[in-house]
Amino acid sequence: MNVDRRSLMKGLLAGGALLAMGRLPLSFAESPARRLSRCLLLLGGVSADEAFAAGAEAARAALAYDALRVVKLNGGLSTGMDRMVSLLDQSRGMRMITVMDDAEAVVFLELARTAGARLLSMGTHACSADNVFPLRHAWATSSPAHGLGGILASQLAAGRHGFSVREEFLQPPTDTRSLSGWSAPGFSSYLSTDSESVHLHSAGLPLPEGCRVAGLTALEGWKPIPLQACRRETVRRQSVDWIDSVGYAVTAAALGVESVQESCASRAFVRQSPIGERARPRPSEQFVSFVMDI
Repeated sequence: MNVDRRSLMKGLLAGGALLAMGRLPLSFAESPARRLSRCLLLLGGVSADEAFAAGAEAARAALAYDALRVVKLNGGLSTGMDRMVSLLDQSRGMRMITVMDDAEAVVFLELARTAGARLLSMGTHACSADNVFPLRHAWATSSPAHGLGGILASQLAAGRHGFSVREEFLQPPTDTRSLSGWSAPGFSSYLSTDSESVHLHSAGLPLPEGCRVAGLTALEGWKPIPLQACRRETVRRQSVDWIDSVGYAVTAAALGVESVQESCASRAFVRQSPIGERARPRPSEQFVSFVMDI
């Protein structure tokens, strides 16, 4: 698996509306301060807004953060383009969390690029009628210091849904001297023998099937990550709504919660729920999330 920037972005964006961008039109932040004084939550007028905002509020309350401003763009960018340009201009020095329709995300990214924004994370989130792996998430994240895939996987693992979470780090780990990994009850953790910078965490299905679901079939060999190298997320939270969980994970990471920093450039989390525990499929849903510094 080639983990250069082009391959990571192509893998993340393939199959979605964001593929129209061609290449990412703004830069990823290298090492911005994780703690911040002001933060803005922008709701892009999608059906996921309410549940995402509920998760964001739970994260804000858990971290006792009082400077989160919420703005809702009613009607989306199609009716609020001028307002969006003005909002970006007025948000200099702030961190912005955004949830948006995947089609309008292309326009939003161009506006953010023009405004000089630096991206910390970009995620695509979807729920389908597939009752085995109905929840699928893919992130491009600036570095393991801003990782949020493990926070979401830890929350979703407590539910009855099967899921797949992929996260690619555009900057390599700062400390490669020792191996570090993520862990959660019921999961088995592996690293690729082809490239130890690729980690897989799988629950409820054999390793080959876990690789297939995570899109890692090009990698041939795997070995277990030693238990002493694995840590669990400090976030212990459950929600019956997966969008709420996404809102919590994205906001918690944006506000600086400490998460497990794995010594890898790419990681995947997959879980298949036992047949007797599977929840009813939710209506189809798809949206994009961003965290960026303006």
